[in-house]
Amino acid sequence: MTNERDSGAGKPPTSSQSNAFLESEGDNWFERNKSALTNEPSHFGTDTIKRVLQGFNSDINNILEIGCGNGTKLNDLCSFFQASGSGIDPSTEATDNGKKLFKELKLSVAIASDLPYEDDCFDLVYFGFCLYLLDRNDVLKAVAECDRVLKTGGFLAILDFDPTQRSKNPYHHKPGMFSYKNSYSDFFTAGGHYYLVAKESFSHESKHFDINSDERVSVCILYKEQETY
Repeated sequence: MTNERDSGAGKPPTSSQSNAFLESEGDNWFERNKSALTNEPSHFGTDTIKRVLQGFNSDINNILEIGCGNGTKLNDLCSFFQASGSGIDPSTEATDNGKKLFKELKLSVAIASDLPYEDDCFDLVYFGFCLYLLDRNDVLKAVAECDRVLKTGGFLAILDFDPTQRSKNPYHHKPGMFSYKNSYSDFFTAGGHYYLVAKESFSHESKHFDINSDERVSVCILYKEQETY
């Protein structure tokens, strides 16, 4: 039995920002960050996830990382939880590299707003520092897709910028694109369907808290409630 589903006709058009990452910027991002991803996976939130969720080790059997790069972080989580791992990324170079490094992982080229998986098939979903790069037309689609594939009673982890106030900034690496800093856990907790289990804040540049709100990053861990009312 597979977690993957067919992506047939009738799916919504891909946004211009998502297209840019699928066409070339995903590969460019991977080349710029490959060394950091490979050498310092714990700086990208996995240590926090393992510490907070270690008591649920036997419940976490299938993990999805959205924005997985070459799968280094995903492999770290799967090794700890002894779980199967799937990952999606817009970069062909990243997923091809990951398939060579981590043969047990199932890595695919895809985007957050159109996940190629069946409903309710993951115990842990991890947004690996990618929501800030989504076109605003895709954010709610990505939230809905995440909720669709995450089992009730499962866990969601979000690593992303965490500013005091949301902001839109020019994306430095490609003219005409933007990054969007927001408190992304709020998209899930506001309706009462998700509970914030833990949050750890640090800097985009280091493993310590940053007094500069614009450089502040957090990893948030949420629980998908079994009963919302």
